[in-house]
Amino acid sequence: MPTGCSVVIPTKDCLVYLQQAIQSVMEQSFEPLELIVVDDGSTDGTLPYLENLARSNDKLVVLSGPGKGPALARNMAIEQARYSHIAFLDADDIWYPNKLGPQLAWHQAYSDAVFSFTDYRHLDPHGVDMGTCFEFWRNQFQQLPPRAFEMFPEALSRLLAANIVGTSTVVAKTKALRNANGFATDLPSAEDWDLWLRLAASGPVGISGTVAMDYLVRPGSETKKRAARIQAMQTICARYEQERAPAVQNALKKARANIWVAQAEMQREEGHPAAALRAHLRAAMLDPQRKTFVAMLADAKNVVRPKPLDVRERQP
Repeated sequence: MPTGCSVVIPTKDCLVYLQQAIQSVMEQSFEPLELIVVDDGSTDGTLPYLENLARSNDKLVVLSGPGKGPALARNMAIEQARYSHIAFLDADDIWYPNKLGPQLAWHQAYSDAVFSFTDYRHLDPHGVDMGTCFEFWRNQFQQLPPRAFEMFPEALSRLLAANIVGTSTVVAKTKALRNANGFATDLPSAEDWDLWLRLAASGPVGISGTVAMDYLVRPGSETKKRAARIQAMQTICARYEQERAPAVQNALKKARANIWVAQAEMQREEGHPAAALRAHLRAAMLDPQRKTFVAMLADAKNVVRPKPLDVRERQP
């Protein structure tokens, strides 16, 4: 397999953002490069747009997916990829210029690395900066990683403790992805976390503190998404329960705490502060964190806050 990079973008009804994502790939200086875009059943004109663009761009490969989600769409592209490494980008995310060059140079220097990832910035649809991933998970680092790529020690346990990998920041060895059978299509969510864990168990992982892309936080049915993610995270954690290594067992406690935090947030959104408080308490028992105790205090205030009296009840 020739040395180079195959960029993979799955997309469905995302044309308004997809054009910027493609542009950010084409602005990369790395060569050789191909861009595989999998249209997964769009109805917004994405496929005609891609087919027309491909006529004038020999780097672009267009595939049609079955409309069964990004995991299967990405797997289709992984099987079609021509080059030694694959970089992932979501259709509504944007790479910064010169994102690929340093990352692939590091992979060429450390050919046994199975994948690498960087920090990224959260933006809302209005362009408001919501902070970076590594800043949010600061408690997972003794100090934030330097901008230069380096090996990520104890990658399996550290990624099990918290999913700090943004899919759109990842470059992975094509051979490693195929050996791992790609993204799990039987999970309702978190298939990216599952794959990074399986890869981390198979070889070295690289990390850089460089903020290399913008991740768009779009509004949607967050409660429904969170429920599916909780279910998937529980399934994934169960796969590591038999691991006896102390680092993995400690990471499992943190992962389960994260699941309880997610359940607490879902209960709060649904208007159940008492249930949210109980879930945050379980999280704190597994992994005491200041932000968890702060959330518990807010839940407690919501539980004990007296119901406003009806005007008639206020009459003497």
